Amino acid sequence: MATVHFEPITVEAFEPQSLLENLQKKRVRSTLWLTLIFWASLWVTLTLAAALAQNPRVIQIALMRLAATFVGLFFCYLIHLLLRKPFLSTTRKRLIALAIVAPIFAEIFAWTSFFALAAVDPTVSLKNFTWSGAVNTISFFTWFFLAWAGLYLALSYSFDVQEEQRQIAELRERTHIAQLRALHSQINPHFLFNSLNSIAQLIHVDPAKAEACVERLAEIFRYLLNRAEQEFVPLSEELQMTNAYLEIERARFDERLRVETLVDPGALRQLIPNLVLQPLVENAVKHGLSRKVGPGTLRIAARLDDGMLTLVVGDDGLGMSSAVLADVFERGVGLRNLRARLERLYGPAHLPEITSTPGGGTRVELKLPTTDRRPEAA
Repeated sequence: MATVHFEPITVEAFEPQSLLENLQKKRVRSTLWLTLIFWASLWVTLTLAAALAQNPRVIQIALMRLAATFVGLFFCYLIHLLLRKPFLSTTRKRLIALAIVAPIFAEIFAWTSFFALAAVDPTVSLKNFTWSGAVNTISFFTWFFLAWAGLYLALSYSFDVQEEQRQIAELRERTHIAQLRALHSQINPHFLFNSLNSIAQLIHVDPAKAEACVERLAEIFRYLLNRAEQEFVPLSEELQMTNAYLEIERARFDERLRVETLVDPGALRQLIPNLVLQPLVENAVKHGLSRKVGPGTLRIAARLDDGMLTLVVGDDGLGMSSAVLADVFERGVGLRNLRARLERLYGPAHLPEITSTPGGGTRVELKLPTTDRRPEAA
């Protein structure tokens, strides 16, 4: 007994890169660079001021200011931890928290810097202390911490927006995939029902042909199960599956069904949506050729043309009026789902173009982007 053979199915493992995780790493790097540049600029400025004042202990002062800078970095880290607390989720609460902690950290840092400089510079001592100088110094460092915190909040807000947009895009993509799979899952039971209906008509007429058709149907569904998780398949495999379906129909038609296939060799490697040909072929057989008296011809063509893959399914059957044609595409489960899948995958510009005239047959043309021009290939 003849059987239908398909090429071995190979599934490539694909591990999606965590974009949210990379965005989080970028957030950390950007925050570190902001903080380091901010404090490095302050250290360079104050060290340059000491050098311009021709202080003989400029090196010792620079080292002491460097040590004090690490204290400032630690305070910035504490502010970072504070602002990330869940109870400070609003801008108002964060500003209130900054108004409280910034003067405290500024005063502690000012006194730390003062005693660090006093340890290496005799001109800096409590004998020269004035309240006006203390207020100016504390005010300066308060605004310094507030300026850093403002830039930090702006940077955090920017990354929060990016993360939210990424999560929305991911949710939209998952919804899109779920909708495609829901549409795809409706095709298999519909296809099974029609094929079993054809086989049922042969059981009492020709049991041998019915058995052969069951075997082919089993091969088809083995293929469908192997490809269940893949939205795109090579055209060559889709044609093999379609030909197996047509063998079932030939048995029912007593060999009155002729099939002509004209496919460019380069088109066979192109990836197309799974089960995109089968509904078109089934429609041609069911509505175009099944009611025709005498032999009928089904034509399947595929060609590459300027970055597009053109698929054509035509028949020389009875044809349909525009009203009947619209009803077929509206009521037919397979065709309706096919249109919905194509619109979600490619947009409305790539829906099937159908021409049909009573007595003149039906022709369906479908133009799809080639594999290297599909949106996900970019």
